[in-house]
Amino acid sequence: MLKGLIASAALAIAALPAGAAAQEGEKFDCAVSAVAADIKASIGAAMAGAGDDASREVLFKQLATITEGCVTKHGIAEAQKAAYFDYSLARISREWLVGDIAKLNLPSAIVDKALGFGPAGANPDLSSDMTEDQIMAIVQAYIDNGVDIEKVDEAAWEKVGAYAAATSIYWNKRKQLPF
Repeated sequence: MLKGLIASAALAIAALPAGAAAQEGEKFDCAVSAVAADIKASIGAAMAGAGDDASREVLFKQLATITEGCVTKHGIAEAQKAAYFDYSLARISREWLVGDIAKLNLPSAIVDKALGFGPAGANPDLSSDMTEDQIMAIVQAYIDNGVDIEKVDEAAWEKVGAYAAATSIYWNKRKQLPF
């Protein structure tokens, strides 16, 4: 009997970190999971320059309503609301842009490596304009990976730049969230 209680307690304790990790994942995923696919596509396209200011404002208000629900549901602190909204917006945009630039044979992993994006990366802040060195690092990385940059049009480069900006915001805002 005592062995059974000890085993049960050990299993319960072992399950706690996984449960906490699952809850943290739910917080990160909440807004992204709640946004319909067509709205995600519209947000991604808007962040790549499509649409006008009025249509972007409508999309951002829809996302704000969704993120507010997640903030309430998961007890996210008031001080974290702005970072959570920015993280969600950047994540949705980033995920859409990954697929969009892949269709242009421009893998996002090349940008990630060139600029040092990732959980342990430098994750440069691109909330303002990219530097000439950052742009050239991306271009050179694509050249090094066999992309004929002369065949890449300006609209494609704008999407690559939007991907880099969204990825920067994604990683930097994610680090600001305490879960």
